[in-house]
Amino acid sequence: MSIKETVESFIKFRRSIGRKDQSTTYSLRLFAKFIGETTELTSITESDCNAFLYRKGNVITRYWHSQHCILKKLFEWAFSRGLIQNIPIPVFLLKAPEYYPAYIYTDDELKRLFDCALTYRKYRSFVNEPICIRYILMITYMLGLRISETLSLKIKDIDMDNMYVHIHCSKFYKSRLVTFNEQVSKLMQEILQWRSTQMSPMVEDAYVFINQKGKPVNFVSLHQIFATIRKNAGLYFPDRGRHQPRIHDLRHTFAVDVLTNWYKSGKNVQDLLPKLSIYLGHLNVSFTSVYLTKTPTLLQEANKLFYAYKNTNNEEQKNY
Repeated sequence: MSIKETVESFIKFRRSIGRKDQSTTYSLRLFAKFIGETTELTSITESDCNAFLYRKGNVITRYWHSQHCILKKLFEWAFSRGLIQNIPIPVFLLKAPEYYPAYIYTDDELKRLFDCALTYRKYRSFVNEPICIRYILMITYMLGLRISETLSLKIKDIDMDNMYVHIHCSKFYKSRLVTFNEQVSKLMQEILQWRSTQMSPMVEDAYVFINQKGKPVNFVSLHQIFATIRKNAGLYFPDRGRHQPRIHDLRHTFAVDVLTNWYKSGKNVQDLLPKLSIYLGHLNVSFTSVYLTKTPTLLQEANKLFYAYKNTNNEEQKNY
């Protein structure tokens, strides 16, 4: 059995259990091409795997660890089915670098990103239309979606009457309904109007965000485009090194903005946190609570509520 056949079988298996993440699929197929698609699975060695893992240099990054994890799952799956007798993946793992904090965009930076999305393209021959890229970034932020969720949206997933989008079998195999307000509703109407002018028909199973060839916008291409947009928007920070602001940070920014607005409105954030967790599709509310310490502004608003609560209690004790 060739590595290409093995990879495609593994991808098919993952999809059958609801795992449809495009980044993993891309990495698996990239590995098959790197090794040689006709290479027999049983002939792959640890040296082959190391050559793939270290193809970008000898620096151990979080990306290196994610690639290692993907290959490990592939070979463990093959081993469990008797396709190989041993797992040719390095067992000893070097320590991953410390996690770099998410980047929280300001309102001005968001505007610059959205504006620069319209001017990123130098040549009209590019496959992805600038307005489509802008819509993708705006919806990802305004609904707090994972980028894979945005790109997977189909026409049937948008309910304009009840103002929600249906996210199917995303991370942790969870589906959910993501509601939106009047402002987002107007943007959705604009997006659907744009979509109706594209070459691919607007049938229920059609993707919302497509390129000029009528195919879904590619996950990898989008990240490359975003790097250009980010640079044009003046959002490159030398001190962050490889950890520049990402598309996924739009989702982080959404969560922080929601929490900040709750604090400023004097709402009980601890009571509302589980609702935000469900909205974001988190497996556990503890995943959502990390946002409480993301920015100085958020901490400042939390401190204001704490001191207001403390002073109220002190006054009550004096009166008592």
